[in-house]
Amino acid sequence: MSIAGISTALSGLRAAQAGLAVTGHNVANSSVAGYTRQQAMQWDFSYRNLGSSPVGSLKLQAGLGTNVSQVRQLRNKFYDATYREENSIGNYYSRKYTAGEEINNIIGELQSDYRAQDVIADVWDAINEVSKNPGAIETRSTFIQSCVTLLNKMQDINKNLFEYQMNLNNQIKKEVDSINTIVEQIAELNQRIEEIEVDGSKANDLRDTRNNLIDELSGYLDIEVKETPVGNGNSTRMDILFQGNELLVGNVQQKIGLKYCNGDYPFVEPVFTSSKEILSADSTATPLFPNLASEDLGTNSTVTKGSLKGLLVSRGEVIGNYVMPDSDIGNFSIPNIQKKIDTLMHEIVTLLNDASTSGVGLDGNPGIPIFIRKSGATGAEDPNDYGTLFTLNNIEINPELLEADGYNKLGFSVEGDKDDNTILMQLIKDWKEPLANLEGSSIDGYYKKIITDFAVKVQEDREKLESKVGSIDLAQNKRLTISGVSLDEELSNMLKYQHAYNSAAKIVNVLDGMMDKIINGTGRVGL
Repeated sequence: MSIAGISTALSGLRAAQAGLAVTGHNVANSSVAGYTRQQAMQWDFSYRNLGSSPVGSLKLQAGLGTNVSQVRQLRNKFYDATYREENSIGNYYSRKYTAGEEINNIIGELQSDYRAQDVIADVWDAINEVSKNPGAIETRSTFIQSCVTLLNKMQDINKNLFEYQMNLNNQIKKEVDSINTIVEQIAELNQRIEEIEVDGSKANDLRDTRNNLIDELSGYLDIEVKETPVGNGNSTRMDILFQGNELLVGNVQQKIGLKYCNGDYPFVEPVFTSSKEILSADSTATPLFPNLASEDLGTNSTVTKGSLKGLLVSRGEVIGNYVMPDSDIGNFSIPNIQKKIDTLMHEIVTLLNDASTSGVGLDGNPGIPIFIRKSGATGAEDPNDYGTLFTLNNIEINPELLEADGYNKLGFSVEGDKDDNTILMQLIKDWKEPLANLEGSSIDGYYKKIITDFAVKVQEDREKLESKVGSIDLAQNKRLTISGVSLDEELSNMLKYQHAYNSAAKIVNVLDGMMDKIINGTGRVGL
């Protein structure tokens, strides 16, 4: 062995030492979420030519040692992209299902012993009781009270739906802030990684932090990630696109802000803007989701991605009422429910008012309406004038009926005969008739249909969510097969590097002894 071989042995020591350091780093971070296993890459340092080979044109060479070229992360870009895709879809259905459950609790009144369906049934029972004894004070008073209870119940449900809309509205604002913060942090990490890796080093722990942030961002939005070489090619930055829009490209961030959906409601939608203030509804800022109301969000849709979209679809952009066109309601969960409940209440109001005003009261005067408009409007309803509508937010019980003799003003008699129940019998018949405005249901069956139909949609979202949770876990497990730390494997590597270190150390010791003999023993007689 040549004395020059000591450099070969020393390179082995350095390589083994680097391998042990990387292995120790992997073990120390094995329980850290999002940590990517690292590997010390070794290759031949150089060769010394010894002459020509007797076979062919090959050269005889002797290796001059090994070199640690880099400490790389073990990641698979395809698995990363798959995980982020599934994570985005899963978060959409997670938000939508959670919102659906809350809406279901509100309209189904799962915590209440006296539900809307019971209140509607009580009005029906009160009408029947009045029909049996049209002139009785008790039955008329009970009927008026049942109408008061019905209106209070339906307005309370409507109020709770609006409050939950505002809750979702606040969640949307928070998610927009989180998205901007994450993108800003990714931009900062891009810069720091480039600065560290300019000399060929690897900022692997910072890369882990950046990848974890990208994973988190994929839960909010349907993003596309592109890894772009920078500087001398040793480093890369992460560029992020959202539906073709540049969210972060060339380390230049495009901010997301908010604007009001329209001038009538307090709801906001995300738009591309650097303004920190909420923009007016007539702003020309580009929306992130320009066609959300009409977008195909069915079972086979490919655009049901991101928790932000799930929140927007659940909240909607309007407060639904019975005259609102379907184009404004679109895919939105709460506005759809609001419109259906408002439609039901409008049919009840119309039916009861028509019955009470079509006849004469016990006081001999024409009957008065049971429900009036808070705005004070009278006459026909005008879809273009909200104040004229009998919508839940604009209805109240006629205060005249709440007076001591109010029961006398119900016009349930055709000509004033207190025993005449003709109008009431027609009311009972109409109550049970299927109505086109109620999707072919009767008044007493429509609210149950609202709950049932919505529960089916919530169940569909739950099934999609459960399916995606499985897909997310599968994608994550595939990533972990490559990037996860196996303690058994690291122990094996540790033993391998330890043996390599010991072997290289023995060579150094042998060469050291040889050099000592030559230097200190040469020329001394008797030795």
